[in-house]
Amino acid sequence: MQPEEIAEEHAARLLALDPLLPAPPPLAPGAGTPLSVPGGAAVAWYQELAVGTAARTWEPSRKHNLEVRLAGAHQASSLGALLDQWFDLVYSSVEPGDTDCAAVVELPSRDTEAVLALVRRGFSPVSVIAVRRAGRPGPAGDSGARIRAATAADLDAALALNLEVVAYDAPFGKITPREDTAEALRNQLVYLLGLAEPVVWVAERDGRAVGLVHVQLPPTSSWAQRYTAADGVGYLACLGVTASERGSGVGSALAAHAHAVFDAAGLPVTLLHHALPNPRSTPFWYAHGYRPLWTTWLRRPVRR
Repeated sequence: MQPEEIAEEHAARLLALDPLLPAPPPLAPGAGTPLSVPGGAAVAWYQELAVGTAARTWEPSRKHNLEVRLAGAHQASSLGALLDQWFDLVYSSVEPGDTDCAAVVELPSRDTEAVLALVRRGFSPVSVIAVRRAGRPGPAGDSGARIRAATAADLDAALALNLEVVAYDAPFGKITPREDTAEALRNQLVYLLGLAEPVVWVAERDGRAVGLVHVQLPPTSSWAQRYTAADGVGYLACLGVTASERGSGVGSALAAHAHAVFDAAGLPVTLLHHALPNPRSTPFWYAHGYRPLWTTWLRRPVRR
């Protein structure tokens, strides 16, 4: 089977599995190192995140990425062969035990036929891009907290809530608290709280900020368009509730507010990332109308 035939069958299979998935783009050789096996094709590339950026908290700082296309009746075997080729390519460049370096494979969540190849090679499903269609109902939340637009005066409280999210999700394998995390998040919040139109809201009880939600609307959210076939996308960048208020309805109230903003903007879908093993995040978001769209599989460290 030629690479073009593999790509065509791969694309047709994904369309049948999930209509919200985009058409897979061609595996451009210039984007990295091409790999091929019977029934499979891939491109591998390396990525290193810049020190001082907020994104570095949410990801390993060094990532070996693999984008795959699979076809035929033995997809797990094909994926396994691609993974083995990939490891042969990168293994000598990776330090044993380097926990800030990861092998990363992102697959459509419903495309499960080949994932056993990942499990058998030490990968774990650590995070999901979840999708919600506009208008999907969810719990409104009845916390008694007041939802209002955040201002520059909320900077310290908003930073503390962001750092609680980082600390809570860190044990699940993808997030990495760093020495510069607080500074990077503060810089991001200074920018966000200075925008003319609000994109950050806080939930306030008795004069104290107990929760926060941050949204991205087009054009800021346009980076997420590649993950869905829907024409227009919003991104829910962060929702956090202080530990003493979890389960009180504050999170549901903030989610309902964010969804009202997205729906009023006429966006057909909203995307967000959440930690798949987090015992609160997964049931919370799916109760609010989301479902898995993409799953990120991580092997971290690459070499034990």
